[in-house]
Amino acid sequence: MIDLHSDTISRLLREKPEANLIDNPFSISRDRMEKGGVGAQCLALFVHNDGSIRPWETLNALHDRFLSELSLSGIPQIRDIGEYDGSPKAILTTEEGASIEGRLERLETLREWGVLIFGLVWNFENELCYPNSLDRDIMGRGLKAKGFDAIAECERLGIAIDVSHLSDGGFWDVVRASHKPFMATHSNARAVTDVPRNLSDEMIRALADKGGVMGLNLCPAFLYDIPEGTREEDAESRIADMVRHVEHIYKVGGEDVLAIGSDFDGIGGRLEIPSPDYFHLLFEALERRGMALSVIDKMKEKNALRVLHDTSAD
Repeated sequence: MIDLHSDTISRLLREKPEANLIDNPFSISRDRMEKGGVGAQCLALFVHNDGSIRPWETLNALHDRFLSELSLSGIPQIRDIGEYDGSPKAILTTEEGASIEGRLERLETLREWGVLIFGLVWNFENELCYPNSLDRDIMGRGLKAKGFDAIAECERLGIAIDVSHLSDGGFWDVVRASHKPFMATHSNARAVTDVPRNLSDEMIRALADKGGVMGLNLCPAFLYDIPEGTREEDAESRIADMVRHVEHIYKVGGEDVLAIGSDFDGIGGRLEIPSPDYFHLLFEALERRGMALSVIDKMKEKNALRVLHDTSAD
C-alpha cells in the first residue's frame, strides 16, 4: 500500500520530541507500517505558515527530524520511485509552498533531499497561490506568477504537484498549465461532503483526464456533515462514509484516479481506521460492496505508483 499523506514528522517535532517512529502515541510507526503492508508511507514536512515562523528555517528543522527518524527506525527513504519494492519505506513530501519563501531555486534543494511531492499551499495565501476557502472570492483566485513557475520547475525536477488545500481557481490553473499528471494527495468528493477541501465532480474528472490521483482522506469533516456542536475529538471517521466517497469518486473519475491519502496525524476524532494496520477493513468493505480486487489494488498502490513514475524526471 502507498499512503500519500501523513503529518507524523511535524507532530513529532512540535509535540513529542522524545518520541520516534519506533515508539510514539500517533498513527504512524515502523511496526504499524509493517503490519499494514505499507510499501511507501509519505511523510510530509508540514510548515504551519501562520506568520509566526520562518518557513524555510522550519522546513530545514523538519527535514533534520525526518532524517534522524529514518536513521533511528531503520526505515529506508525512497528517493526515486524506481526504488519501490513493496517493503516498508518512506517518501519525503512537503505541505505548504510558503516553505521555499518564493525562492524557486530552493526546489532543487528539495529534490536533492529526495522530495517527490510538493504541496502548493496549506490554509494561508503564500507567494505561489491561494488556499481553499469559504470566501468565494479567495476560492476563485488562481495561481500567482511564481505558482506557474513552480509547476514548470517541479515538472523539470521530477517532483509531483499536490493540489490538496488549493483554491478552485488554482486547481484549474494547474489543469491548464501542467504537462504531467498531478495529485490531490488527501481530498475527498465535494458532492458527498460539501466542504472546500474536497473536489467537485468536474474537478475529479479533470484530474482523472490528466492521469492524476486523489488520496482518500480519513478526516471526519471531509467524510460527512458533522452535527453542529460536536467536538473535534468526538467526531467519528467511519468506514461506511469512506466507502461512499470511494464509490462516488470511482463512478465519476474511474478506477485510475483512486488512491489513499490518510492524513494520519493531521486529523482528530474517533477513527475506525486509526493506523495503517487497520486499512484492510476498508478494502474488505469495498470488496463486500462488489468492487473488483483489481480496482482495490489500483487504489492501494498501483495508481499512485504510476503517477510517481509519470512525474519523475525525464
